[in-house]
Amino acid sequence: MEEIEIVSWSQFGEAVNRIDQLRATTEKQHGGRPLVKAIFRGVGNSHWGLSTTLERSFPMERSAPVVTLSGYYRKISTSQPAVETMTGNKWEDLPDWQTFQRMLNEQAEEWIDSLLEKNVAIYRYLVYLRHHGFPSPLLDWTASPYVAALFAFDSMDKDAEQVALYAYLQDTIHLSAADEHFFMVGPYLRTHPRHYLQQSRYSLCVSLRVEGSGENRRVDYLFCPHEQVLTRDRQSNTDLLVKLKIPASERRAALEQLDSMNINPFSLFGSEESLIRTVARRECLFKGWPVVLS
Repeated sequence: MEEIEIVSWSQFGEAVNRIDQLRATTEKQHGGRPLVKAIFRGVGNSHWGLSTTLERSFPMERSAPVVTLSGYYRKISTSQPAVETMTGNKWEDLPDWQTFQRMLNEQAEEWIDSLLEKNVAIYRYLVYLRHHGFPSPLLDWTASPYVAALFAFDSMDKDAEQVALYAYLQDTIHLSAADEHFFMVGPYLRTHPRHYLQQSRYSLCVSLRVEGSGENRRVDYLFCPHEQVLTRDRQSNTDLLVKLKIPASERRAALEQLDSMNINPFSLFGSEESLIRTVARRECLFKGWPVVLS
């Protein structure tokens, strides 16, 4: 993994250009084989890795250290009636858990992304749940480095000395091996408006698991840690992962410039809560707290 470290927010644009230069250099070194344009993920502490909300949620309460795709699908399928009742949204074309498990068993020779592409309702539901706080195996990215920077500084850890942006440039050859598979979801998907406001992309890492044989065969997938998969050496693959570190002390400068570009919580979430947070930031952070003596 390449690392770029800058000392001030004013160098951010230059650092993003350097990522483009790394892309061009990597393509040239591998005979002109193109890399997909970079996507970005911002984190509020440079020590934080590429972990999903599913990995971070309920770690002590889970009875098993791993969660399978079938087991996770059963959870979100069970949750569907409550979500539909309280939100008014409907996912009538979403397969129930028994149907989904049968689909896994019948299409074991294909990778899971092929199955999901044929059943877009599953993608839509997964993305909707991800945007509304349900623990998700999807890792969210954005096509904009500035949106990623907003997320890094907006959710900055109070003890952070630096925040970080991860930039991922995917090889046009699919990233997969006998024991693992990585793939992207997006950009065009009919789901929640936040998907488009945030220029979202999503990734999923899985490994195939088959138990039994014949009529008793059961196909499932284990969720794999993203960082483990993306940083593993593959001589046949030219994927590029870059980590850009920015001092936490640059938070105000970054947020103020991003707000002037209309990149703020309200523009990315569109809720009343994000509006109030954006207005409060303008008044209390950007203008400061002058002391008035009576």
